[in-house]
Formats: sequence, C-alpha cells, structure tokens
Amino acid sequence: MMKKILLIMLSVILVFTFAACGGGSSDDGGGGEEPAQTFELKLADVYPEDHADTIACRAAVEEIEEKTGGAVKIKVYPANQLGDASQVYEEIRKGTIDMMLGTLPTTFDSRMEMLTIPYLVTNYDQAKATFLGGSYFYDQLSQIQNELGVELINIFTDGFMGVGATKPLEDPMDFTKSHKELIRVPAMDSYIWTAQGMGYNTTTIPYADLYSALQTGVADGWIGGSAYVNYESFGDIIKSFCESNYIMELIPIVMNKDLYDSMPEEYQTIIKEAFATQAVKVADDREA
Repeated sequence: MMKKILLIMLSVILVFTFAACGGGSSDDGGGGEEPAQTFELKLADVYPEDHADTIACRAAVEEIEEKTGGAVKIKVYPANQLGDASQVYEEIRKGTIDMMLGTLPTTFDSRMEMLTIPYLVTNYDQAKATFLGGSYFYDQLSQIQNELGVELINIFTDGFMGVGATKPLEDPMDFTKSHKELIRVPAMDSYIWTAQGMGYNTTTIPYADLYSALQTGVADGWIGGSAYVNYESFGDIIKSFCESNYIMELIPIVMNKDLYDSMPEEYQTIIKEAFATQAVKVADDREA
C-alpha cells in the first residue's frame, strides 16, 4: 500500500516537473531579444539638390543611419518633389509625410510669423544663440509645433535677407522716401509691413511663381531671400541686391510628432544631435 502511495506521489511530482520544464522552454523560445525597431522616413526638401541646406540634410541623414546601425533611414526628396511647403506641412501633421525642411506656413498658426520678425539679430553669433536648439526662441517655436502635432528638430539659419531686383535700385537704404519699384512679398504680414516700412510698393506672389514674375516684369524685385538664394536661384535675372539685413532667413526641420514619440529615446537624441551639428555648420558657412 505504501509503495502505491509513493508511486502515485512520484508520478504527480514528475508530471508537474515536466510541465514546468515545458513551460520554461516555450518562454525561452519566444522570449529572446526582440529585433531592433526600424524606421524608413521621407524628408520633403524645398531646395534643389545642390543647395547648401540639401547637402546639410544629406550629411545629417548619413550620420543618423550610421549611428542607429541602419535602424533609421531617411530618404531626402529635394526640389519640392513632394509638394510645396504649405502642402507638405499639412501632410506632416497628418503623418502621410514624415519630415520636412522648409518654411512654416502661418495659415495654421499666426504665431509662426515669429520666424520673420525683422531686426531680431544683427550677426551670426547672435543668430546661433537666438534661434538654434536650446534657445528661448527655439523652445517657444517648439511648443507651437507640438500643439499642431509636429516636432521641431532644429533650424537652419540661411542668411540675412535683402532686396533683390531686376534693375538698379535707387537709394535702397533710404527708408524715408517712396521707392518706385514694385516688390514681391510672401503673403505674410511681417514681410508686407517690413517692405512697406522700407518705402516699397508691394505685390503678393507665391514663391513658386517668383522666377517667372521677375522674368516677365510682373514684379521689379523681391524680399524674402538672402544673397545666397538670390545668387543661386535667381542669378541670371537679379541685377541688383541690397544687403539690408532686415530678417534672418530661418528654415526649420520638422517631423510628425506621433512618429517622433514612437521612436526610442536613443534614436530621438541621435536625430536631433545630427541636425544640430549641421545647423551650426550652415550658420558658420553662411557667415564665411
């Protein structure tokens, strides 16, 4: 009788032992280290392939891919291939496009006109301290972007703006007189008021139509671009440039916020640091 009891107890112990071993084996088989999360992103870029900002973007993208071991790959689409800045920004908010390098349209929030407040800075040291990551200006703009479902990655400082014209400008720095030239401005109050304060007659023309407007004489000149942009994009028709330095041209890099928040913190840091490095380089190159 005692033998039977011992055999029954031994059988029960063996059953539970094998069950426990079987369960552990299953966990080990399915509970190994998960593969690293990967991201393939699209970055819409308003500038052409050979523009300094596009080159800076590509340098940041290479650094990001290298430092994440290929887990974050970003494909750059230059020259408005995915649409102009207004269209792309809306898609960024929806999450149908991942990232953008371009001007931020104020139609979504008028506070974004803070990017075009005239005479905030007078040199590049001030510009880097005032606009790049970690500054009060940057933090305020970042907060506005977050409210719109967008993450601010950094800001490229593309140079002080001036007045470019297809003919010689007469006394362009004399703001006490009315100038005869008709100057194109973006559809933003900060630009319109600045140009009018400088004594110019203004007409609102989209940037995409600016070249043909200057070429056909619809406008005599424009404000909204640095000497670099006037030379690179309009060099064959711009005959006069006044370096009035009224606004520092600021070009943000942004990302869909839900996408950014879904990334590991390590990847977030790598992305922001890569673009921060390029933001400083862009400013230094412009100053040189």
